[in-house]
Amino acid sequence: MNQAFVLAAGLGTRLRPLTEFRPKPLVPICGVPLMSYTLALCARHGIERAVVNAHWLADQVEAWEGVREGVRVSISTERPEILGTGGGLKRVADQLAQRFVVLNGDILHDVDLTLLLEAVPDGGGAMALRPSEREAPRYGVVAADDTDTIVALTSLARATPEGPVRSDTHFTGIHALDRAVLERVPDGFACIVRTAYTELVPLRRVRGLRYGGPWLDAGDPAAYLEANLSILRGEVQLALDPWARAAAARGPDGRLHGATLGASVQGSAWVGHGVALGSQVTLHDSVVGERAVVPDGVHLTRCVVWDGCEVPSGQHTDVIVHPGGVLQI
Repeated sequence: MNQAFVLAAGLGTRLRPLTEFRPKPLVPICGVPLMSYTLALCARHGIERAVVNAHWLADQVEAWEGVREGVRVSISTERPEILGTGGGLKRVADQLAQRFVVLNGDILHDVDLTLLLEAVPDGGGAMALRPSEREAPRYGVVAADDTDTIVALTSLARATPEGPVRSDTHFTGIHALDRAVLERVPDGFACIVRTAYTELVPLRRVRGLRYGGPWLDAGDPAAYLEANLSILRGEVQLALDPWARAAAARGPDGRLHGATLGASVQGSAWVGHGVALGSQVTLHDSVVGERAVVPDGVHLTRCVVWDGCEVPSGQHTDVIVHPGGVLQI
C-alpha cells in the first residue's frame, strides 16, 4: 500500500503573524485548511495512509488524527525539538511503506503522485522538478539529464550526465523515496537533501519528474493572499473543490454555489457557514470564513477573513483579517 509523509512541523516564520495562531499547513485557503488539499490529492492517487509530523502548535495538528479527506492520518509529534525534513522521516521509518511520497503541507499543487512513486529506483528517490528559468536560480537549480536522472543538486552534489542536461528546473519539495534511503539519514535533526540525497545523486539513483502544473507556495502573507485569489479567480484547479465546502459562493464562471449570498458580489466570493453578513455588504474577490462577522456597509476587495473573526467597519483592500487583527498586504 502506498503511503505519504506530510511535513507539518515547521515554525512558519515567514508567514507570521498568521502562524502565531495556526500552523502553516492549517491556514485556510478559500475557507479550507491547506492540508486538506494535500490529503485530497493523496486520496486521488490511491494513497490511503499518511503520517503527519507536528511540532509548532502541535495540538492543532494532533487534532487531525483519524480519517481526513479519505486518508487515515497518524500524527508524529516531535518534542522537545523539531527534527527537520530527514530526522522526522527517520523517526517514523518503521511506520512507512517500502515506497512513499513526501509532501510539504504548505504547498498547493497537482503533482502526479502515482508517476512519482513509479519513478523511484530501488534504494533511491524521485523528485518533482518545476521548470522555470526565472525561479530555478532563486530556489537552486536541480538538473536532470536525458535519462531523467538528476545530475546536479544545486551546489551540493553532481553526477556524470548521459546526454543533454536541462538546467531550467528547481526542486518543488515534493518527492518519493524507497524506505531504504532512510538508512543514510542520521538520528536527530537532519535535512533529507543534505544527507541522503547528496549521497544518492553521485550514484545516479535519483530521478527527476518534470512538473509544469500549479505550484503555489503560501509561504509569506503576500503569497498566501495570492494563493487564495488564484483559486477564487479560477486560475488553479486542484484535487479538492473548495466551492462545494461553501455555504454560499459565486465562482469565477459566475456560477452560484449553496445558498443566496446576501451581499453584492463583484468577481468571485466564498462565504462559509454561520457567517453574519450585515446589510449593503460588498464582496469583490474575497473569502469570508465560517462564523465570521461582517458589519453593515463593509466593502471587501481581495480580502481573506478567517473563521470567527469580525471585520472592522469600512472599506478594505488586500487585507487578511485574522485572530490577531487586520494584516495589510
